[in-house]
Amino acid sequence: MVKALSIVVLLAGCELFVDVPNATLATGGDAASACTESTTCVAPTPVCETSSGACVECVVAADCTDPAKPFCGMNACRGCSIDAECPVSNVCLGDGTCADPARVLYASPTGAASACTVANPCSFDTAIGQVSATADIVRLAPGVYDRPDQLSITKDTTITGEGATLHNTATTTATLMFDVSAVSVTFMRMKFDLVNGTFQAFGAECLMNGKLTLDRVTMNGGYAAAYASACTLTIDRSQLDGSNIYGIYSINSTLAISNSFITNNGNGSQGGIVATTSTGTIQHVTMAGNAPSSQVGGAGAIRCNDTGVAIRSSIIFGNADPQTTGCDVGYSISDAPGATNVAMDPLYVAPATRDYHIQAGSPAIGLADPASLVSHDFDGDLRPQPAGSMADSGADELP
Repeated sequence: MVKALSIVVLLAGCELFVDVPNATLATGGDAASACTESTTCVAPTPVCETSSGACVECVVAADCTDPAKPFCGMNACRGCSIDAECPVSNVCLGDGTCADPARVLYASPTGAASACTVANPCSFDTAIGQVSATADIVRLAPGVYDRPDQLSITKDTTITGEGATLHNTATTTATLMFDVSAVSVTFMRMKFDLVNGTFQAFGAECLMNGKLTLDRVTMNGGYAAAYASACTLTIDRSQLDGSNIYGIYSINSTLAISNSFITNNGNGSQGGIVATTSTGTIQHVTMAGNAPSSQVGGAGAIRCNDTGVAIRSSIIFGNADPQTTGCDVGYSISDAPGATNVAMDPLYVAPATRDYHIQAGSPAIGLADPASLVSHDFDGDLRPQPAGSMADSGADELP
């Protein structure tokens, strides 16, 4: 979107107001019209997109000269977003950089080698056992990885795998899949299937000043998704859906949750999120379909007990009432008190099929905290849209 800029020009003693369609046109260009070639554009938007007449950062990847941002998307230079953009290591890290292949241990569902290389992948457990200070990334090939019992991860590790599913095969309900204690562990771009027949698992717990990050992760069903005690729990662009007890339980921890859907959790027990004596921020999160809590002072979506957790720019709608208790909520669709909150239907696309994106006309559009610095949404779309406007509340930014 090209926004006009009014410039005052003194002409023969009169003031003439001129609308400039693009403020980055180079001096000497046709300031009264859109660009037609890049010579009329200057940094930081030195390229002319002739179809729109706007000066932009890039049109094709060749326009991007920063090695840290070699790709062009939505007319902005960026880092990698999928593993396929990193042909050497086949690992795109969360910061948009391609991993050094020397850091990567490669596993597959049928892997039986000991070397954990691209040509000869090992099993998931073998790869975890070989993690070191210099080889700290486990790359899972697409497929299903059966998890019959708990695995304690004892070293700083990043586990990534587009198309990989960690599937619970335990024969005891409430078996924990992963324990993270006093280390930093990141799960990226994968699915947790927490149900095995009638047996249901916990996803991951983080204890003893550990750090657990869920980045573009889906956790489906099961007993509960994530538990944090004296931990830093970071969640971005993820969906925690359908757990019987709770989606997230945090005690004495620091939360940083953004661009995520916390949905259909609780089933009469804890609800979507329980935060007790914790701090941090929950922002641009959508909570919907979470069930009533049997706990004293419970809530369908989120219950805050003696916390310093701030909830901003979110949607808390369509949960069991009350939807929130004891929480500091602002710039959100919510039943919580606050001058910047609105209690209106956010117009979900299809809640019956668990699609909680928003539609045109949603009151969540432009509702976000003006101080929000979140630059993308659940789908990776840029925030805000259009640039210079106010972002949307919730996990979804409507184009």
